[in-house]
Amino acid sequence: MSELVTTYNLTKNPEIAEPMDRKKFYKEQTAVFKKTGKPSRAVAIVNVFLFNQHGELFVQKRSRTKAHNPGLLDKSIGGHVQYGDTPQYTVMVETVQELQVPSVTLPTEVEFKKTFKVLTPHLNTVSVLQFIDSRIHFLTKIIDKKKVDVANRYFLYFGIYAGATKTVDRESKGVLLYDLDDLFSELTNYPNLFTEDIKFYSEKYKKEMMRFIKLVRQKYEK
Repeated sequence: MSELVTTYNLTKNPEIAEPMDRKKFYKEQTAVFKKTGKPSRAVAIVNVFLFNQHGELFVQKRSRTKAHNPGLLDKSIGGHVQYGDTPQYTVMVETVQELQVPSVTLPTEVEFKKTFKVLTPHLNTVSVLQFIDSRIHFLTKIIDKKKVDVANRYFLYFGIYAGATKTVDRESKGVLLYDLDDLFSELTNYPNLFTEDIKFYSEKYKKEMMRFIKLVRQKYEK
């Protein structure tokens, strides 16, 4: 079944969203990279870094049968934005599809703090997420055992959840919990175990992550 994702033509107008079949996108961009050494089109994705009440990050272990980045440790949740859907809608669907975690997604820190305060007693059954940033970024993926630079227009979210998770398909081998200090240490010492995604976000948004879990701990422990 065809899956239409949201893409942006980087050589024309990168602000105009265009539909494209997901498999066709990666086939085209793999060929473009082989020919030119850089992507010509970006795909819209959501990435979620989900923390528990102790400030530990949920990290997914990708299945070795995955076409993209098989067997590597990855961020909590990730997914493509279907054409016609918003990133916020995509996040709420992906949290349930990947980890069976319902979510409330907020666009600003003010709304996040307000909702977090109200829903703190219920965080074992629902997660609360905050939008952090959106940019176009080139990153390296392992696609069919080959390294390919792909352009993503990412929509990044941080969230808090105090309940249990459960993977719902064979695309994930399980979920680990990482203290951020341990994560940063292993990213440095064992980089080949992790996707380029989690390396990039952990480096670029390290201060934001530390600030977020500090806020979570302060509010949650009151």
